[in-house]
Amino acid sequence: MCHDTHKTQATPNGRPLDDELTGRVLNEVREALGDEGFVNLKIEKVAAAVGCDKTTIYRRWPTKAEFVAAAILDGVDPGETPDTGDVVEGLVEHAWQHVRNFKHDGQLTPTHNRTLLAMFDAEVIPLIEARYMKKRHAMGREILDRAVARGQASSSLDQDLIIDTIAGLTLFRLSLKPDARVHSDAELKDSHRKLVRSLVASPD
Repeated sequence: MCHDTHKTQATPNGRPLDDELTGRVLNEVREALGDEGFVNLKIEKVAAAVGCDKTTIYRRWPTKAEFVAAAILDGVDPGETPDTGDVVEGLVEHAWQHVRNFKHDGQLTPTHNRTLLAMFDAEVIPLIEARYMKKRHAMGREILDRAVARGQASSSLDQDLIIDTIAGLTLFRLSLKPDARVHSDAELKDSHRKLVRSLVASPD
């Protein structure tokens, strides 16, 4: 068994949670996801790699989906709602917060992509939605509501469709199809800017 000798906090069942151990476990999960993917991830192998009993892990994360969702969202910060004064730049910055969260050391690698793809597992995605995407979506709506109040965007725009489309481009570019033609952050950001401009353009 692992011993809780570092800074601790309470788990839902009252047991102490070792922050240092948690960090090592979640890092090992990401490594395992990158090497083997979600299907082949074994909690027993993760426990052995960090030198603890698997029951120690199950006390913290009772299911494999909880385990993986925690690893994916470890260190991820939804951020604060950008207020740039401009609807296009506000939505671009909103998208860029997401990019910063999920680009691994500034790189898009095959192993990193496998880790990101694990979030689309049927049991994992509801956890990611509840703990991260729901807040991000609300932030996007706030940007659009401000734009409507400023007269920068039409109140008839489908806000949910706009936000989901921007998020879809971000995830697609980060995981399924990193664009080889984009050679810098500035170019990647500009691709988001072009999309946002077309989405918020008034139909009148």
